[in-house]
Amino acid sequence: MLDWGNLEYFISCANHGTLSGCAKEMGVNHSTVSRKIEKLEKELALKLFERKNSGYTLTTHGKDLYKEVAKIDYKISELKEKFIPNPELMGGKLVIYKQGEGGSNMTNLITKLRSHFPNLMIHVLNGSDDADISTEIYDLGFIGTTKPPEDSIATLLTNIDMCIYGTKDYFDKNKTPNDFEWVAYKRNDKFDTDYIIKSFFQNPNIIISSNSYQDAHSLVASGNGVTFLTDLDGESDERLICFNRDDYSFRIGFYLVQHELSRSNPIVAAVKKVILENTKDAIQDTSFVSLNSKDK
Repeated sequence: MLDWGNLEYFISCANHGTLSGCAKEMGVNHSTVSRKIEKLEKELALKLFERKNSGYTLTTHGKDLYKEVAKIDYKISELKEKFIPNPELMGGKLVIYKQGEGGSNMTNLITKLRSHFPNLMIHVLNGSDDADISTEIYDLGFIGTTKPPEDSIATLLTNIDMCIYGTKDYFDKNKTPNDFEWVAYKRNDKFDTDYIIKSFFQNPNIIISSNSYQDAHSLVASGNGVTFLTDLDGESDERLICFNRDDYSFRIGFYLVQHELSRSNPIVAAVKKVILENTKDAIQDTSFVSLNSKDK
């Protein structure tokens, strides 16, 4: 049986004629679009597009499929508009994923959602790692990362600045990065500082590692080496100072992500719309995002 999700990508790619146009509309990266199209072609055992430098054009088989699928897509769009439920009557359960380590305080946003959807039961799923988002079932999520999960529809809410932090006493004794001892938090995504440290420095001296961002923060604040922290965490801790921000800082994105499987869920679509209309509430009081980052 054909996956309608793959057909949605087919329609979008046919309409735009490029992977980038489809990726922008669907809120995913290029590789996700390519993977969906290839999977559909494999399922049908047909070549649907001619891949050219100028873009993607439909083959004869692709044109035939498009004629049939476009009719279905139009009908589905009509049904979605007709049967979108009244927000005050929406029931059921909505799962919101957030990173438990260095993640966000969702109180303001959830209070706002409760006022819009009083009959909706909201479950907050805390994770320590972006990799959790691929193995857990969720509807919407908030993550800080360099690369959103491929099976998600990602919307960038703001950027997050990351810098090297340590105590003043530690930097007085260790003047250059070659002298630094590192505390790393090891995770499966690219917010992993083991990955980040090694992208900046060759053969770094990692003395302590943990799977916890908060552990790294506490250990460094007690004089145990240095680590990368968000601006908010570093600047709000009077024990810490930043080292050479201009040379050793980088940004990651703070994203709202939606699981692909919930794309056609009208309740998820309605909740997502409210979140995007209240982005400030979505990022306010997060333990990821600083005031400086919000303004950039």
